Amino acid sequence: MRGLRDICTNCEISPPPYDALRSLADYEGITRECVHALKYDNNQSLGEFFSKALVDRVRLEQWSVDMVIPVPLSPSKIKTRGFNQSALLARPLALQLSLKYRPYGLKRIRNTRSQVELSAEERRQNVMGAFLAEPDIVSGRRVLLVDDVTTTGSTLIECAKALKSVGASAVYCLTLARPLKPLYSSKSASCIM
Repeated sequence: MRGLRDICTNCEISPPPYDALRSLADYEGITRECVHALKYDNNQSLGEFFSKALVDRVRLEQWSVDMVIPVPLSPSKIKTRGFNQSALLARPLALQLSLKYRPYGLKRIRNTRSQVELSAEERRQNVMGAFLAEPDIVSGRRVLLVDDVTTTGSTLIECAKALKSVGASAVYCLTLARPLKPLYSSKSASCIM
């Protein structure tokens, strides 16, 4: 296992547009079951439950941020699912940290396929250009971007690009979980937790 401040090979070779990425837990076992319960079984109370541990993680990192933004879903996915699981983590996190919660600071401007069965390259292509940030909300601000799971980082990279393109001064990414083991190839090795 890598140390707390180690950086994966991919990030050393091609630094991502975000300033930092941290995850609370490895995406396996009970954590994976809980993420699935939150995302697919409509157990929305898990968002608030996990937000308490995410608050501790943000405090540990000592990030200076102005607002919290969840990774957005497309309108059709919201309509189908009825909620955004990332928002269920982000909103209570913002409240507990006394930060502004800005769910409309970033939007998904096109539908994308589910990333679950896609390779690392397919994931990157799938979300490329899928997000648009609102300059009136994020310009000059330091953003805490929240998602449930990151695997290859493709979604967070595209979100960070959109936020930085309209002047966000910093983008810190926080996820509930990420796999520690590479899923698709040696090139998808996990970054620091």
